[in-house]
Amino acid sequence: MSSNTISYASVPVVTIGGSLDTVVMGDAISLEIEEDINGMCFLELQLVTQGPDGDHGEYSYLDRRKLDFGTTLSVRLGPENTDPLFDGRISAIGADFPDAGIATVTLKAEDALQDLRRTRRSRSFEQLSVADIVQQLASEHGLTAAVGTDGPARDVVTQVNLSDLAFLRLIAQAEGAEVWLAGTTLHLADRASRDAGSITLRYGSELTEFTVSADLAHQCSTLAVTGWSVDDKDLITASADASRLGGELGQDVSGADILKSAFSDRNEHLVVAEPLDAADAQLRAAAAYAERARRFVTGTARCSGNPVIRVGVKVTLNGLGSVFNGDYRVVRAAHCWNLVDGYTTEFDVERAGLGRVS
Repeated sequence: MSSNTISYASVPVVTIGGSLDTVVMGDAISLEIEEDINGMCFLELQLVTQGPDGDHGEYSYLDRRKLDFGTTLSVRLGPENTDPLFDGRISAIGADFPDAGIATVTLKAEDALQDLRRTRRSRSFEQLSVADIVQQLASEHGLTAAVGTDGPARDVVTQVNLSDLAFLRLIAQAEGAEVWLAGTTLHLADRASRDAGSITLRYGSELTEFTVSADLAHQCSTLAVTGWSVDDKDLITASADASRLGGELGQDVSGADILKSAFSDRNEHLVVAEPLDAADAQLRAAAAYAERARRFVTGTARCSGNPVIRVGVKVTLNGLGSVFNGDYRVVRAAHCWNLVDGYTTEFDVERAGLGRVS
């Protein structure tokens, strides 16, 4: 999907318990919805509260009748045909009673990954692939799994005093994969196969602000992973370099190439405590290298509110000069609305290379 300018009335559309609630929409003062590359999506909604009625009356929204802990809440911003930016349940209720001015209620909510975040366990999985483990985790939380990796079965994988969400993130990291939730489907897939759409923005037009940095501090030429092979009863080592990025670089110059020309080759080494085989070691090396390489160029941008901008979206930025023009990947998106500024979107991006200079 490609889009530049979108016109619409930027008023949050709020659904409470499955029903559209125009009263809550009318009392809304501010809204923020944020998601990042780690998978969870959070919401904070501030409302005007009326009352109290009489000496023992209640303030509206604080009687816990309409809005209570665990109440489902969905919010959409933008055109009518867009998907909700948030679906989840209320996890916190607060209020502000100022010395002067109006009293307000603040609601905080999390998406369905909250269940995984709040479930902590210690256990082990034997002779299972990541796909098998994710299927089991999803089933335990009433979700459907969609796994886009084909990593090998491992002799043993341990979850030691970790939440299910933290454990899921760890095994995804070892596979070079990302975790996200879409409705009731738990996804785990590598970046190349995550089709989240695309958008083009130009500085001075749709893109109103952009701060960017290319930093060699953590870049490396190669990254090796060493561990113990149970089958071979011996050390096992695998390594990865910029070739791991494949077509992701396009015509850009990688951080590794710039590092070599400006300083020298620098090779990193990681030791893995869990048992390894050759395929697993190679997968971990490739994942660890790609994670570092993608953080070479990082930036934070702001634009008019646009619900297309979600984590995983490819955003092409122009008007920044040949070095910083190009394709970035969104790794954090915050959709904000208030009565003063209307609807705006702030997002973080990363990129594995720089544009070439003539």
